[in-house]
Amino acid sequence: MMKAVLTVIAAAALAVPAHAKTTRIRRVGESPEFLALSRNGRIAYVTSFGTGELVAVDLLQKTVLRRVVVGGSPIGVAIDGEGRSAWVACRDSGTIAVVDLASMRVEANIVVGGAPNAVAFGGRGYRAYVTNFGRSREGVLHIIDVRERNVVAGIKMGMAPIALAVSPVTELVYVVNGGSNEVWVVDPEKRSVVGKLGVGEAPIGIAVTPDGSRIFVSNSRSHDLTVIDARAGTVLVSIPVGRAPFGVTVSPDGKRVFVVNTGAKTVAVLPVDLSSLQVRTIQVDKGCIDVKVLPDNRTVVVTSEQSDSLLLAQAP
Repeated sequence: MMKAVLTVIAAAALAVPAHAKTTRIRRVGESPEFLALSRNGRIAYVTSFGTGELVAVDLLQKTVLRRVVVGGSPIGVAIDGEGRSAWVACRDSGTIAVVDLASMRVEANIVVGGAPNAVAFGGRGYRAYVTNFGRSREGVLHIIDVRERNVVAGIKMGMAPIALAVSPVTELVYVVNGGSNEVWVVDPEKRSVVGKLGVGEAPIGIAVTPDGSRIFVSNSRSHDLTVIDARAGTVLVSIPVGRAPFGVTVSPDGKRVFVVNTGAKTVAVLPVDLSSLQVRTIQVDKGCIDVKVLPDNRTVVVTSEQSDSLLLAQAP
């Protein structure tokens, strides 16, 4: 039965291109990777992998405002619940750099060791979570006390824990495990893995809806998006979205999901409720990595690693 459902979806999910105007903000560091937005969506904070910096970009004026060196090979970035600091996972430094956004200065370096990749905050504001490849075959999820800025727990995560998302309702942590093609579910209170969900091949990105009801996982090798019912703890379906999907995000209103297709030079767009399985696409550059949506729920911001740029485009 599942094979039949997937066949229908594959036939229905043909991409429909949208011809949207694209604006480029150039010279955003070297090899920009991931980004986080200020509360009002005016400023994008972008990790510059090649220069070891966090770069602040004014999306209205379309210019780089400031930059600060944070550590070796910064990748993931997240802004705390109060919007005062950005936490940056620096892979080669084995640290989480805490950047004060008012002064754009590093005010702390939290040593986690290994190769930290992604960071996210819990909805309650007092814990942060970091995925870490480690320096061996065993990866780790770190739990960090936000106020004290120290690691309070480390949970073994198997091979290649990459991206993560935190439920804004339950604070369960969903970790993409690229080594096993799974999403591992972690209860931070128990400090243990409480579930594992099989997804597509080479999963790499993840996002959760604002109400915590659904989770979306991009699978770079099977070229699809896995949809998970968070409340039931089950996989609903996987939908073809384009070649080599990477970054994934949900619009602030919780109505649409956006996926960067690194190999197809597109951003795929789908309704969260899956009322339509027809994938609409926005043309972007080759080599785009991450995507976020502004508070208008239409404007997408995309990092382009190959052109050292940020792209802004309107969703259909």
